[in-house]
Amino acid sequence: MNATNHTPVVIVGAGPTGLMLANLLGVYGIATLLVERRAATVDEPRAVSIDDESLRAVQNVNLLDRVLPDIVQGYGVHYHALDGQVFARILPASREYGHAKRNAFRQPLFEAALFEALKRFPHVRVRMGHELIDFTEVNDTVELTLKAGDGGMSKVACDWLAACDGGRSTAREALGIAMRGATFAERWLIVDLQDRADLFVHTRTYCDPSRAAIRLPGPHGTLRYEFMLHPHEDADDMLDEARIRAWMRERVATDADLPIIRKVVYTFHARMADTWRKGRVFLAGDAAHLSPPFAGQGMNSGVRDACNLAWKLAAVVRGELGPRLLDSYAVERAPHAWALIRMALRIGAFMQPKSRWSARLMQGALRAISLYPPARDYVLQLKFKPKPRFKAGFFVPDAAPLDAMRAGQLMVQPRVELPGGGCVLLDEALGHGFAFIGRSAPPVALREALAGVPMRWLLIVPGQQARPTDLPDAPRDCIVVCDRDRVLENLLTGMRAQALLLRPDRYVLACLRSPGFVDEITKLRALLAQARAA
Repeated sequence: MNATNHTPVVIVGAGPTGLMLANLLGVYGIATLLVERRAATVDEPRAVSIDDESLRAVQNVNLLDRVLPDIVQGYGVHYHALDGQVFARILPASREYGHAKRNAFRQPLFEAALFEALKRFPHVRVRMGHELIDFTEVNDTVELTLKAGDGGMSKVACDWLAACDGGRSTAREALGIAMRGATFAERWLIVDLQDRADLFVHTRTYCDPSRAAIRLPGPHGTLRYEFMLHPHEDADDMLDEARIRAWMRERVATDADLPIIRKVVYTFHARMADTWRKGRVFLAGDAAHLSPPFAGQGMNSGVRDACNLAWKLAAVVRGELGPRLLDSYAVERAPHAWALIRMALRIGAFMQPKSRWSARLMQGALRAISLYPPARDYVLQLKFKPKPRFKAGFFVPDAAPLDAMRAGQLMVQPRVELPGGGCVLLDEALGHGFAFIGRSAPPVALREALAGVPMRWLLIVPGQQARPTDLPDAPRDCIVVCDRDRVLENLLTGMRAQALLLRPDRYVLACLRSPGFVDEITKLRALLAQARAA
């Protein structure tokens, strides 16, 4: 057996969660080893929907130019009644996080882009075709045994292990962590096709109790159908190609002639691990939670896990903050992941009426709701999706108005104008560390409180006529940007704040509103001291 090699972080599993975590750690400069039992990333369609938060993560690992050509941005959903007529549409148009809310993608292309991007980082190593056999935590180290495809065994060691190894996680099983929730009896047949010629980009959902179905156009002429199966139907029989093509012909006749590239029956889950951490081992992605597919949030929740965990591991490895910071990972992520699972279950119940009577009742209710503009906007703009907002964790709680953004919530991402005149999304100006956004220069006491934490100081000039050069007395280490559309100005006003502190994952760390920020600085010092305590 080969000698043990040590690295600060080992990631097991090169799916979307593990690959995004590896790229983020690469950006943060953390030496990382990524281990995957397969010889290559996936070559079959799996997840098909990527949301605005995940695209923001792609942006923050500098891969938008590589990923966006393989994505259909901004698709909606048309809901069809029993008679085939459209009775409701969800067409979200707002871009508060800088990107379209719903986007169609192909997981093999996405994973390939993330995988190739790891070559940018000499401090990120990859071992494909290596399986995790077992691991042991000894003092402050996790020792792993890996098995290569040729049967060779090797040992590696790390400070922290991130288990991103899927719903049947070897690491989770080894730790004895149970999954709570349910596996449902409903089964769905997935059919992936190619060479689609029509240009209709929106999903069609057929809420038909006799055979609920979903039609999801994808990039590069791809198409997915999902058909609900009944309890008495045999899965093997339902894979019959003639039967599948007949079902497609009932929905869109020309689809029945397209080449089929994959067909599979799956049973959906709504489950979550009892704990997401044991000692120096963390669960993320499907290893931590399994979601029904109806909201398209399974993979996106894994990307959120990676964004939350990556900057915390980086801060601990670099010695900027202490290991206690990592206690906030599950505290922050688990409630939101479970809220999205519940949302998926509600959407699934709507999509799968048990009778024609219940179908007409639900569809009629949605038609009636759509007559009231605020309710229609709530549905159309996807406002029923749980907000990325923490109830507890690593932030300074505040008393912002209930309808305003608050500490512990994901920051919006408008465009801002740089001193040279170019307009960029906010995160481009913020960099990859903590950030201050304010109307005036940060006080010395705030700088002192944040000593040792990588910071970027951003000052905003609001208005249509202002230029970033309109703050000639700004400190040299401050970046002055123009809030051309007054998004940030209005946000601060709504929060009754003069400035905000942001975490590297762009959640609001603190809302600064007291005179001299004295109250918030006191709380911030206490928060940092707690995170740094032994």
